[in-house]
Amino acid sequence: MDDEKELASRRADQVMFGFEFQVNAAIILMLRNIKSLDTIRIEGNYEDIELQLTDGEKILAQAKGVQLGSSNFHNVRANLKKALKTLSEGGNKATNVKQLIFITNSFNPFNDEASKGIFSGPPSYRTYDSLPDSSKKIIDDYLAKIEHPLDTEKLLIQTLPFETDDEDERYKYVLKAVEEFAEDLHLSSLSMGKKLMQAWQNDLQRNGSKKNVAIRVSKKEIIGPILVIITDIDQTSEKFIDHLDSDIYDEVISQYKGLITDCCEKYEFFKDILREYISYKNGAEHKSRMETAFGFVDSYWEKYTYMFDDTGIDEEVQEILIKTILYNVITKRNKIDSVKSGVNL
Repeated sequence: MDDEKELASRRADQVMFGFEFQVNAAIILMLRNIKSLDTIRIEGNYEDIELQLTDGEKILAQAKGVQLGSSNFHNVRANLKKALKTLSEGGNKATNVKQLIFITNSFNPFNDEASKGIFSGPPSYRTYDSLPDSSKKIIDDYLAKIEHPLDTEKLLIQTLPFETDDEDERYKYVLKAVEEFAEDLHLSSLSMGKKLMQAWQNDLQRNGSKKNVAIRVSKKEIIGPILVIITDIDQTSEKFIDHLDSDIYDEVISQYKGLITDCCEKYEFFKDILREYISYKNGAEHKSRMETAFGFVDSYWEKYTYMFDDTGIDEEVQEILIKTILYNVITKRNKIDSVKSGVNL
């Protein structure tokens, strides 16, 4: 009985590890396709990971993670065989498929000496045509047994190092990809990469746990955590806090920080604020940048009270919350514009 329990525990661990790999593999694929991305889904209609692009095309991926990816190659061909079968099925059922990806954490996804070296080290990916002949033959032999095999011109084999119980090591290459993305948007900071990675891990894990496959994560939702980090209320200017002249500012911000975060995750909310601010700024002649910012939040805060409908928060507290949000959005507009441009929104 003890042996059976141990076996069941190992299987459960492998399933959990596999799902975690899937989530982190989705982050890698999401970032590589961020400019053309529309939505992403974990555990979708067709595959483990499904990316819908803005032009209507799809990228479908099978993610196979093994707990000893750098040393245990016993099941890699079985994983490849299953992935090719599922990708073939998904590629035939779905319409407008641009790419079919097999992504694994094994350094030797073919258990083949000829290809072992090309997948070692950092994340690597290879098209079918760029593989050694021996690896192509392995794929061809599996596809020959499938009634409607996938188109090898759409096939991509990718590796993502991901193992050990040490989180710094396990997530090393995922974090590196997130940090490089943040740097490209001119948003690099000591904490930006890790905060973003953890936010996306949580969001995609929740997405994959939902039974309704129609629930997908949009690009606007993906950048939500970025907007929250950019407009962090803990970085609010002391001059603005003095301008509010409120004895309860610290208490209000501490109590309602979660609510502020919820507001700042909404991309459309940011768009409305910045559009109105630009219009206000263009009409604010001969005023300093600070005077313009203060004037805008004082004049427009009441327009955004709808964000707090049915919360039971009194007007004095709402005023502090809304003014603080508006101020942090308009004073970080250059960074917000950089994000919009960088992800093609």
